[in-house]
Amino acid sequence: MRPRLLLVLSLVCLAAALAGCKTLVRESVPGDWVEVPPGSAVRFNRPIEISPGRARAFLTTGSALAEGTSCAVEVRRIDHEKPQAVAAGTYQITRVQNDLALVSKVDDPSRGAVRFQLAGHGDSGGSQMVRFGYHFWLDDGQDPNLMRMTCLGRLDDPAYTRPPTLEEIRAVLGDQATLELAGQPVEPKP
Repeated sequence: MRPRLLLVLSLVCLAAALAGCKTLVRESVPGDWVEVPPGSAVRFNRPIEISPGRARAFLTTGSALAEGTSCAVEVRRIDHEKPQAVAAGTYQITRVQNDLALVSKVDDPSRGAVRFQLAGHGDSGGSQMVRFGYHFWLDDGQDPNLMRMTCLGRLDDPAYTRPPTLEEIRAVLGDQATLELAGQPVEPKP
């Protein structure tokens, strides 16, 4: 009887600990960390086209405020024959998940063989480049092929990079899409 009680107690504690986990997003670099509350949504202001043979389309505005941030809309299935489109409209965010993208170094074959290199410069030394970010999982009720929007911060060494802020995500989305946090007024586009 005692081991069973210990197992039940352990499972209850684990469930309570996991229930307390939430993903927080920064409003801006000097700003506070906030939760993306239930009822938040992404509104695509026009259809998003995904090229044949691809599972995602990048949303880009060229805004200087984005600082290396990128966002992509992702679908579940790839169509190799024709482009796919995610219809304009509002899609509820069902959950927010932290993401870590590890980026491998690709050797430049045009540089040729090097007989001498300093440590950490091409000898697999040092840390791997990473991009921290978020998956915004979207309700697929309107479009069963729609999966999520992923936003990543700038590519850098782990010590120098960070996930994107809401301000940077909004700058990347530009007039293509709007991130609407529940309980907050929608900011008009300039």
